[in-house]
Amino acid sequence: MIRTLRPVSDPLGSYLRVGRNDHSFLAQMLVDGRNTGTGLIADPACHERHKDLWVEARQRGVETVLDPRSLDLSTPGGMLRGGVHDLPWGSNAPHVPDNLYGQAGADLCAQLVDMVDEAGHSAVLAPTHFLATADDPWLEIDADLTTGLRSSLDRNGLTDVPIYYPLIARSNNFYDADWRQQIQEHLRPLPIDALWLRIHPFGTSTSGPLALKRYLAACRHMHELGRPLVGEHTGAVGVGLMAFGALGGIESGVTVNETTDLSRWLRKPKKSGGGGGEARIYLHQLGAFLELSKAQTLLNRPGMKAAHACLDTSCCRRGWKDTPGRYREHFVTQRAQEVASLSNTPDTLRAGSYLEGFLRPASDKAIRASEAEPALSVVRRRLDSWRGTFGADLTDNPAHSFSPPAAGKRVRRSA
Repeated sequence: MIRTLRPVSDPLGSYLRVGRNDHSFLAQMLVDGRNTGTGLIADPACHERHKDLWVEARQRGVETVLDPRSLDLSTPGGMLRGGVHDLPWGSNAPHVPDNLYGQAGADLCAQLVDMVDEAGHSAVLAPTHFLATADDPWLEIDADLTTGLRSSLDRNGLTDVPIYYPLIARSNNFYDADWRQQIQEHLRPLPIDALWLRIHPFGTSTSGPLALKRYLAACRHMHELGRPLVGEHTGAVGVGLMAFGALGGIESGVTVNETTDLSRWLRKPKKSGGGGGEARIYLHQLGAFLELSKAQTLLNRPGMKAAHACLDTSCCRRGWKDTPGRYREHFVTQRAQEVASLSNTPDTLRAGSYLEGFLRPASDKAIRASEAEPALSVVRRRLDSWRGTFGADLTDNPAHSFSPPAAGKRVRRSA
């Protein structure tokens, strides 16, 4: 008997921004055949340092996306970030729109394409900039740069390399329907294959009920573009937003960057920051991070290891004994599994599955966990808030739109 099989959907996107010292353990995970997600974001300042990682990722079918760091190059705080002055398209002062007009913009696009080609990257972020208003001068320049980048890729035989467009804006603008409409009209004719949302402030720690409700509504309005939406620096709340169809992918750093906060970019810091902080352990049952010392105290309390230690032997073979020393691998594995689980669930069932399979149990577990470790009180309140907001949305919007999955494919236009 012939059976008709349901076609396999493209996967939801799970992107990791690779830090300077993340390449070694990520390469080991790839060599071991472990899931690191669907894509890795490449820092051009680490082009030589990370080149072997890009080779291995390409062999494993993991997307690698070049970030031109255009936000860094055009903001007072961004210019202070490591490696930015040494980029081939860098400068000694923040870029302004006139710096990238005409031939200067064409030269930047050519330099980006050279690096994409040399490293074998499978995608590139458009060199876009922060938009203060809907008629910001950067908007026209960014459109020209994006169109020029597509032409330069095509001339160099890289016709299958998609361009992802970072929309970098304040949340109060993104939540305004008139502002979004103007932006959509501007973006619609551009040769972009996905829209990456870098919305300030928004993410796991800034996703109160009003912000979350407005972000959901704004994303559903942006679905009219017909392009996948990827939430940058959204963190754990991004997983919920994918479950509810708002996003087709998420991006974060490795145990960092779970919230978009552009304040350090938009103004020059009064003083430089210190070194790295304490390792953060991902408590995947709660979708939350906890500093290592506090996690150790928590898990030494009765019943807490059974509730919150990693029991996944494919991740931490010896349980909690492995997690502190492999906390980055633990996070990457668990986040990849969260997204893969959603991808394997039919889109119309994802919201209910997320509520019942993760959010309700997590908010219940957080009550006892916060009693054992007061630092988790904010996590308990956050989960309760998400539970109320997402639950109400499922009731009020049972038939909502869905972002296409961020599957790393060119969006082909009909003639």
